[in-house]
Amino acid sequence: MKKGRYLLLPAAILAAGALAASGTAVAGTTAAGTAATTAVHAGAQLAAKAHHHRSLAGRGSPATKTKIGRFSHPKPKEFDHDQFGHIKLPAGHFRKLPKGKQTAAGQAPNAAAAGPASDPPPTINLLTPNAVPYSGFNPEEPTTAAVGNTVVYTSNDLISFSVNGGRNFVNFNPRSMYSDNPAGGADGDQDVIYVPQIGEFVWLIQYFAGNNGANLDRLAVFPPSAVNDAGLTSWTYWDITAKMLPGLRPFLDFPDLAFGSKYLYLTQDGGLNGSVNQTFIARIGLTNLKQGLNLAAGPEAWRYVLGSLFFGKVVQNTGSVAYWASNSSNSTMAASYWPESSTSWTGPVNVNVDTWPDTSASFKSVFPDGKSWLNLYQGTVEGSVRIGNDLYFAWTAGRGSGQESWLKQPNVQLVEMTTGFKFVSQRAIWNADYVYAWPNLTAAPNAKGTEQLGISLVWGGNGKFYANASVGDLTTSPYLLDTTVTSNADCGCGRWGDYLAVRPYYAVPGAASTSQFVATGYGYESSTGYDDVYVAFTG
Repeated sequence: MKKGRYLLLPAAILAAGALAASGTAVAGTTAAGTAATTAVHAGAQLAAKAHHHRSLAGRGSPATKTKIGRFSHPKPKEFDHDQFGHIKLPAGHFRKLPKGKQTAAGQAPNAAAAGPASDPPPTINLLTPNAVPYSGFNPEEPTTAAVGNTVVYTSNDLISFSVNGGRNFVNFNPRSMYSDNPAGGADGDQDVIYVPQIGEFVWLIQYFAGNNGANLDRLAVFPPSAVNDAGLTSWTYWDITAKMLPGLRPFLDFPDLAFGSKYLYLTQDGGLNGSVNQTFIARIGLTNLKQGLNLAAGPEAWRYVLGSLFFGKVVQNTGSVAYWASNSSNSTMAASYWPESSTSWTGPVNVNVDTWPDTSASFKSVFPDGKSWLNLYQGTVEGSVRIGNDLYFAWTAGRGSGQESWLKQPNVQLVEMTTGFKFVSQRAIWNADYVYAWPNLTAAPNAKGTEQLGISLVWGGNGKFYANASVGDLTTSPYLLDTTVTSNADCGCGRWGDYLAVRPYYAVPGAASTSQFVATGYGYESSTGYDDVYVAFTG
C-alpha cells in the first residue's frame, strides 16, 4: 500500500439552493509531518425524495429447511465443531499480547494462548431460505441487517425482506422499486445497516456507470414498520454522485456503511472507466436522514475526506469519534481519527504491527478447477470495529515463511490497538489446508452485556476446496461457530467476491443491541447457483 496525501473537503452547505461561499483550510497531520489541506465547497442539492409502494409483487421464497440448535459441547481449546457436523476450523494463536503475556512469534501453531474465562456459547439460528436461484450479477456479495423479526438482505442486484426472523424471504429487483433507472441501472454493490439512534434501516444501491463513465449511489432510509409481506410500503432516498464531492472522479465503487453517535459514514472508492484510485469518507447527519432533509444543509451538514486508494473504512460501532486505518506496509498501519464534534481530522499516525506475509506469490490460490480466485484486496483492511477503548482491524495476508512457515495458506490477520493507536495484540486466523480471506467485523453485547467480537470471512482454495462463507464469535473463544460447506463449483466470475458483511442484531426497534449479530453467507452449487444461508447469533 502506498501512502498518500489526504484532503479534508469541508462542509457542503446548501440551503434553499444557495451555495455557501466561505470556508477555511484545515490541516491534517501526515506521517511525514504536517500537510496543508484545501477547503472545498460542494454545490450539489441533496434533497430527499419520497417513494410509496404499497402493492409491490415479490417472489416468495419459503424456507425448505430450518436448523435451530444450542451449543452444548464443552469449549475446545482451539478447534470448533458445531452441532451440524461442519468442518473443523482452527483459529490462530496470539502472536503478540500485552506486556507480561508475550508469546513467541515462532510458537507452534497448536499452542493456543490462554484467554479469559468465557461466557457459554450462544444460541445459533441457521436459516436457509433456499430462495429462487440467484441468476443476477456475479459475484453475489451479500449484506444483512436485522431488528426483531425484520430482516433485510441485499446482494449485487437483489433485495429481500423477511418479517418472521429469516424463515421466509421475499425477493425484489431494486429496479422495480423506482420509477426511474438512472446512469447504467441499479445493478452493483449494495449495503444495508440498521441505525438504532434513528430506528431506521439505511440501504445503499450502487448504480452501474452510464455512457459518460459516471454512476451514482441511491441512499434510502425506512423503518422496520415499512417492511411487510409485500415488500416496502414507503421509504425516503437521496441520490449521491461524484459531482457532489469536488475532486472525486466520476465512477463510484465498493461502498461501506458505518455509524457513530450523530453521523452515518459512507466510505467508497472513486475512479474512471471502472478503475478506482481514490477513497472518500463522507459523514452524513443522522438527524437529516431521519427527517428527510437536504444532506448538505443543517442541522448536521455532511462533510467528507478524500484520500488515496483504500486509505481506510470507518470502523463499525465507532461512537463519537470516527476511526479508520490502512496498511502502509506489511509492518506498519496508518491510522486516523475524526471527532464528530470537529470539522478537522487527524492522521495518519504510524502504528507498528508484527510483520505479516505480503508478497505477490504468497497470495496465490486456486479452486479444484484450477482457476485463481484470490486476486483482489490483498492486504486491504476490509473489517474493522470498535469495542470499548480498543479498535480491531482485519485483512487478508499471504503464506508465511521463516518463523511463520506454519502459515501454509493465505490467512486473515487481526490486529487490536487502543483508540490512542497503541498496539495491543495480533492474531492469525489460519488453516494449513485452505485459505481464509475477506474478513468483516462487528461488535454487539450478548445477553449479559459483554461485548462480542463477530467476524465473517471466506474459506477455500489450495486446489481442494471451492469458496464458502464462515461466521463466528471471536470473543468467547478463538474459534468459528458456523460454516457453509455447500460449494462444488465457482461462479464463473473469476473471483469469489469483495466482501461478506456481518452486522449487529437488535432485539427491538430503537433499542441497544442485546443479541449479538447476523450475517448471510453463501456457497455456490453448479446445479442451483448461489446457496444463501442466513445466520443469527443470539444469547
